[in-house]
Amino acid sequence: MRAHELWLLDSFIKAERVLFKIPVYQRNYDWAEKHCNRLLWDIEQIIQTGEKHFFGAIVHLAEASSFSLREHIIIDGQQRLTTMMLLLKALENISREKDPDTAQRIDTEYIHNQESVEELKIKLKPIKTDKKQFQLLLNGKLEEMDRSSHIYKNYQVCKERMESWVKQGVQPKQILEALSKLEVVEIALTKGEDDPQIIFESINSTGLDLSNADLIRNFLLMDAKNQEELFETYWLPLEKMLKPGTDYKNLELFFMQYIIYKTASKVDKRFLYDSFVHLYKEGNFTPDTILQELKYYASIFQAFIYDNSRYSDPIQKELQNLRLLKQTTCYPFLLHVFNDFEQHVITEQTLLETLRLIVAYLVRRLVCGVPSNSLRNLFTSLYHRVFKIQENKAKYYASINKFLFSRTNKDRIPTDSEFIQQLQIADIYRNLPLCRLLLMSIENGHGKEILSADNLTVEHIMPQKLNADWKHISNEEHEANLHVLGNLSVTGYNGELSNKSFEEKKDIIREYSKAVILNKDVLNQSVWNVEAIHTRGKRLAEILINYFAIQQVQDSGIEFEYLSSITLAQIDEITGKKLVSFDFQGRRYTQDTYISMLFDMLKLLDEQKPGTLEQLAQEKFQFKGIRTGHPHITTNPQELTKSYEIKPGIFVEINLSSRDILRFIKALLEPYQIEQDSFSINILAEEEDADEEEEDEEA
Repeated sequence: MRAHELWLLDSFIKAERVLFKIPVYQRNYDWAEKHCNRLLWDIEQIIQTGEKHFFGAIVHLAEASSFSLREHIIIDGQQRLTTMMLLLKALENISREKDPDTAQRIDTEYIHNQESVEELKIKLKPIKTDKKQFQLLLNGKLEEMDRSSHIYKNYQVCKERMESWVKQGVQPKQILEALSKLEVVEIALTKGEDDPQIIFESINSTGLDLSNADLIRNFLLMDAKNQEELFETYWLPLEKMLKPGTDYKNLELFFMQYIIYKTASKVDKRFLYDSFVHLYKEGNFTPDTILQELKYYASIFQAFIYDNSRYSDPIQKELQNLRLLKQTTCYPFLLHVFNDFEQHVITEQTLLETLRLIVAYLVRRLVCGVPSNSLRNLFTSLYHRVFKIQENKAKYYASINKFLFSRTNKDRIPTDSEFIQQLQIADIYRNLPLCRLLLMSIENGHGKEILSADNLTVEHIMPQKLNADWKHISNEEHEANLHVLGNLSVTGYNGELSNKSFEEKKDIIREYSKAVILNKDVLNQSVWNVEAIHTRGKRLAEILINYFAIQQVQDSGIEFEYLSSITLAQIDEITGKKLVSFDFQGRRYTQDTYISMLFDMLKLLDEQKPGTLEQLAQEKFQFKGIRTGHPHITTNPQELTKSYEIKPGIFVEINLSSRDILRFIKALLEPYQIEQDSFSINILAEEEDADEEEEDEEA
């Protein structure tokens, strides 16, 4: 590698028979107008002062080419080099009438190679996505160019600015002379000695504006022998699916969610590229295999972020609901689910049921004000936790449903009563995406779309500022009920309802609103007050509780861990084992603490043979364990070390080890005349066994 300063125009671009090739792993030309204006300001300063200006670095790898051309692969600097070519083309066009000699010089010395075959005459060869626009520009076919391309936009910016200088008396050759005073550091790499990948990554580490997607593309394509083919077949379609224009946001989101999907672990955005490289190496991928996989998952992910026709209308509607909620944390989980659909593991109906479950779950959490900071952890591991037991896929929706209902922390599903209460009293308006979805769901249901998310304006019936028309509302009532569901609607009216009187608002709703279900009880009211808000809120909440209904699945055959069963004849084997559930008389009960299992068993036994528990308490029941000679069930809590009132006036000892609790249950079965083999517990299998099973599944 060698580095030295040189003049960009006369020492680099002017060289004869050269080709500056932008490799496919480079990003598109995406300098914004502000970057061009900054350069043009620098050039203006050169014109005024005559002083040189440093224009950054250009890193390239020289290669021999056919037709005796020296081919320079541009590793870094394509944005500056391409912008310089746009400046030169603009200056050439400006010079044609006023200074044809300068125009000719620009064309023959800087833009074109002389005496070359047609396809190699142009010195700069951009990547395919920019090449067409660049060639149209050089051929003078501006009317055929894409007006949204940066090639076109920046050419116009440069041309208009330089035309303004010419009108002020600056000669075209003075502008060319100023361009010749742009200095760069040329870093020339030697093939076989320097690693372009290391250079590219080190450039990014200096803080230049390279996205993670740029780095990933570079990593996958730079050293690939068939990089042109990989770019055309995989990378370019992937970009077209996920990257509109120069917005890398969704492309980077995809890589983030893909890595989480593959690893079932969180990814720090700051280390996204490093995480991808680690995944690539650990997975023994090749550029071909991972690009093929990325293209496949990008085709699924595209449906998450854009409307398309890949999936049915009901599926698209639920995905649109997720977009409205701006809930992307569930995407890694959904990549698993949609992949199962694509691989015919589940039907479309199961896919739809699962999507509706996830949407309803998220809506309930948001309405009930459950903090969202645990969602990322939940959805990162949800699929693996549910389907760690492969047999659960035979009960796909039921397994997901049961797992979510089994949560006891803040990730649990809010109950119907909690949901309907919060729908009526919560400040729904403060979360506008949620608010819009709720109002749309009320009006549209699962049928034809009456209300669209496009430009849907949420409006208050009782206004945000009270005037004389609303004097029947107190300040306290106004503050408590302003943003609740019962006071919110949509009209389709171009202007806001603002603080118009209620009668004026009803006239606007009648004329402009398509929302019949939302507004029918508004139009029936003669006065809008707190009672009307509460009545309407209750009605709308009843609609939403049905729309976002989640019916709990009861299936004792679904488990989420690899389990071992221990009977009452194996009591000594439970030390240090984690309880998951217990079986009693052919039915399984989920329970994760031994003392709670004891309480459950006492209640189950009492239901089977009422009165026996009271008799045992009177007799001061005890079993052979700790505190021999002291009761374990009694009517007097003072006789116990630590007591719990299992029924009014009946107390049980709870200062017990896990083995003592099993001895307790074993002793209880005798007075209830129940066989000991009707009871057993299920504990987590040894950790290494679970790991082995999981590895087999991945393989």
